Amino acid sequence: MKRAVLILISLAVILALPSLSAGFTKPQAKKHQSSLVYPYFLKRNPFQTFLYTKKPSVSFKVGEIPLLQYSLSSLKIVGIMERRGKYFAMIQTPDNRSYIVTVGSIIGVGRARIVSINDSTINLVENTYNALGQMRAVNVVMRITK
Repeated sequence: MKRAVLILISLAVILALPSLSAGFTKPQAKKHQSSLVYPYFLKRNPFQTFLYTKKPSVSFKVGEIPLLQYSLSSLKIVGIMERRGKYFAMIQTPDNRSYIVTVGSIIGVGRARIVSINDSTINLVENTYNALGQMRAVNVVMRITK
């Protein structure tokens, strides 16, 4: 009888040990958190050469006009039309295809946006990158050729 009681007590202790040790955990080492954070996404890459410049990726989507394939210097203004106070321009590519553009259209490899169209000129804004990789806007004026 004593032996059976001892076996029952030892089994109870063995079964109770995992539940008793579950409440105790190892103390973990504290991680040192610095209050100084380096904003790497705002900084220039120090290992990048000054000669490297970001070039806009030329990806054409379905429905985009082919004027994005040509440089602005190779495009020619054929005519400028006005209807109900809005101006439209017809631009000719080097392969003699013509396209009609309005204010807000994007043309050229550098993806210049048309800001305004007048009687004889088209004003564009083209975003370019300098040697440090900073973007700057360049105003371009295309005049009609006679």
